[in-house]
Amino acid sequence: MVAARLWRVTAPSTRCAAQVLRPSLLSRRHFHPVRLASTSPKQAPASSQSRQAMERPRQARSPKPAAHKPPRRRMEAASLPLRNETAPTRGPILQCIAQTTAERYDLSALAVILRRMGVRWDEVPEGDPDRAFVIQPWKGRGGAERLIRGKEVRPEAEDDGDDRGFEYGERGEILVFQSGSFVTWGLTEEEGRAFLRDVIRSKGSRVEHGRLADADCEVEEADFAVDPEAETHILGNLILLGRPPELKTFPSSSPALASLLARYTLSLSLTRSSSLSVLENKLDMHIASVSLLPRALEKFGEQPLGRRDVIRKAGELMTLRMAVNTRGGGLEDTPEFYWSEPELEKYFDAIANEYEMKERVETINKKIDYAQEVQNTLRALLTEASGHRMEIIIILLIAVEVLLIREGPELYEELVHPVMDRVKEVLGPLTKPSSAPRVRLERAQLPEPAKSSPVAEDDEPQRLV
Repeated sequence: MVAARLWRVTAPSTRCAAQVLRPSLLSRRHFHPVRLASTSPKQAPASSQSRQAMERPRQARSPKPAAHKPPRRRMEAASLPLRNETAPTRGPILQCIAQTTAERYDLSALAVILRRMGVRWDEVPEGDPDRAFVIQPWKGRGGAERLIRGKEVRPEAEDDGDDRGFEYGERGEILVFQSGSFVTWGLTEEEGRAFLRDVIRSKGSRVEHGRLADADCEVEEADFAVDPEAETHILGNLILLGRPPELKTFPSSSPALASLLARYTLSLSLTRSSSLSVLENKLDMHIASVSLLPRALEKFGEQPLGRRDVIRKAGELMTLRMAVNTRGGGLEDTPEFYWSEPELEKYFDAIANEYEMKERVETINKKIDYAQEVQNTLRALLTEASGHRMEIIIILLIAVEVLLIREGPELYEELVHPVMDRVKEVLGPLTKPSSAPRVRLERAQLPEPAKSSPVAEDDEPQRLV
């Protein structure tokens, strides 16, 4: 039984049991009308030539040199024992590609776009900080990509009985994470870019927050093959998807759900590697921007950056350190979701070990420490220069105070009086005399009143009769 069949034949009772045990994982599936082209059931390729014909050629690309990642040639060499193994139940080797294009994705905005296009998706695990939208199928002769390209398709071929679509690359799968990355299974890099262009970055889309330039986007590549009779394991950059893992949290879950969670776990670990590559490039750019400062200090004896520039550089370092050590609990830490799932945790840690996540995080932290030392030196120089200026200002103020106290009156007579006299001379002709005569008001002398003669007490006034 292959992985595609496991995904489609999930029993209703089994899925309900999984929902009762943990309804937050996969509580519902978002169904929307998808018009698919009718195709005849495909037979699995029986010969090695037909299998090779099914394998897609890798798209030529000219990536910038990745000095931080493990060399691809070394990882391919490490995976040779697994690549050289042959099994009648193993499918061809296909591509699994993780792309980081933004700091964060708005999954609600993405849901609006998918609903408008008529594309169905799952949310796994629902409500988790590291949740992802699982879009399946996204490929082939009847996939949802035909909807985007505007071709006429018919809905009766949605379940056409082709249960070997996923492992033979006929039905791809896309997982879109909230962290600003998406992972494609069974698709080429060019097909992943088409999804980015037609869906995530469609006209009027607001899915990306902190969108990265095309030159700053990072891609993490791996290969995978499906063998339903083998055990899932990772060697180098080759992932062998085998039997569904045993889940502790969902003892009655379906094999399809277990296989989906296995691919989700591997995808999440790959996105952390690509996100770390973006941060590594940003840190390299920051170090390059301050690399000439030690030489400038040595040659000129003073630092060329102002206070605002130093503070801005310090903010960049703090942002990088927080993104490396605190995003999702840290890029090198295992999420809490896997604490109760040892099988899934083993898959997550295997990808992290193959892509040297722990060593890369330690290296980037050491580089941040070095850049922090440069920032501390610049801040110390700024503080010293500021203290020197304050000393000069205080000395000048003391000198002015001494001059004003001791020589103040003489300076006033020598400097201020001539200036005031000059001002009076300049302003004198501008003043006009008053035309009205000046009148002096003199106090009028009034005659003194006559004094009355004293009247004798004996003299009484005579009444006139």
